[in-house]
Amino acid sequence: MNVSYESPKPEVKVFYNTNTVNMKMLEQILLGMEEEGIPYEAVAKKRSSAIVLGYNAAQASHLGVGIGIDECLVLHFIKLKESQPLFKIPLTMEEERLRALGANAARLVKRMPFKDIETS
Repeated sequence: MNVSYESPKPEVKVFYNTNTVNMKMLEQILLGMEEEGIPYEAVAKKRSSAIVLGYNAAQASHLGVGIGIDECLVLHFIKLKESQPLFKIPLTMEEERLRALGANAARLVKRMPFKDIETS
């Protein structure tokens, strides 16, 4: 019998569709979380909507926070309904907005005010 006593890592989960995600964009999102000091795990998933990916990522995260990326970017929280993510922004190459969304995922964990993703 093989018993594991390891607890799940406290990290924000990022589920992304490999068919639509540019790795440079993903890197900016991850840098936003890293700058805030919150660990993360990025996981490639089969085609699904960003809302479903974000919701499933939040469900899989021990911290209850997830990001889904497909045709848009979604920040989801475990206590929200699947169809009502916290943030949803169009897929864009603007590094500041991508990094701000990653930072907001970390700030949700830390219970800090969010960065403005509309004008950042």
